[in-house]
Amino acid sequence: MIPKLSNITPVQSLYLSFIERLNADGFAGETNPDYANRVVLSTDNSIYQVLPQGVIYPKSVADIQLLTRLAHLEEFQSIVLSPRGGGTGTNGQSLTDGLIVDLSKHMNQVLEINAEEGWARVQTGVVKDQLNAAVKEHGLFFAPELSTSNRATIGGMINTDASGQGSVMYGKTRDHVLSLDTVLLDGTLISSGPISDETLAEEKQREDYAGHIHRVVDDAFNHNQAKIDEIFPELNRCLTGYDLAHIRDENKAFNLNSVLCGSEGTLSFLL
Repeated sequence: MIPKLSNITPVQSLYLSFIERLNADGFAGETNPDYANRVVLSTDNSIYQVLPQGVIYPKSVADIQLLTRLAHLEEFQSIVLSPRGGGTGTNGQSLTDGLIVDLSKHMNQVLEINAEEGWARVQTGVVKDQLNAAVKEHGLFFAPELSTSNRATIGGMINTDASGQGSVMYGKTRDHVLSLDTVLLDGTLISSGPISDETLAEEKQREDYAGHIHRVVDDAFNHNQAKIDEIFPELNRCLTGYDLAHIRDENKAFNLNSVLCGSEGTLSFLL
């Protein structure tokens, strides 16, 4: 049910204007400000319930870039976007009173499997059991073992740095991430993985949002390394906050994935 005009609050009006603008600018996915979609995605695997202003189902990278570029405009700076996968988190991470961006409905394909080298390239909405079914014939499996594996998405596992049973032997999700394709909050598309100091210097020279991020993260690590070493406990899993302690991986390479894994969808849209 769409609310009567006389009952629409200024906040609702802003979100409806955003959705109308999104459709007018060529968004190919689905936009749902209706009450039914909002109620369905107002709960997850937690005890909480938060009613969003609407639900967005992007179909492509271009849709997410359009969404983020529009939200980056000054008139829409107060719009809240919350990525959602399978909604299996137990702490209400995928809930918001803004816009739910559900990446599991359309962006859920296994794109490539390289059995010889032991890796797969998948879209963010691929479910863990779906991936394991695809690689089973090769004698492979995606290691982090979850009780919700028949509905937890790979994107959600990365965002929560999921581990579960078997993590002592196989590690957590971050230990199995080779590279990530990510849309930043201004629509910039980047690929991240371990990079050399020479490449890092080049990335920091960029004048776009990606350059800013490389400068901020590198500076945060360099200027606070002693404090990080002193305060961060030696855990095999960073349970809260950004994993700044591992910005430099075991080979001392700079790796943005260390903060993207476990970031709960607060930094970017993982594709």
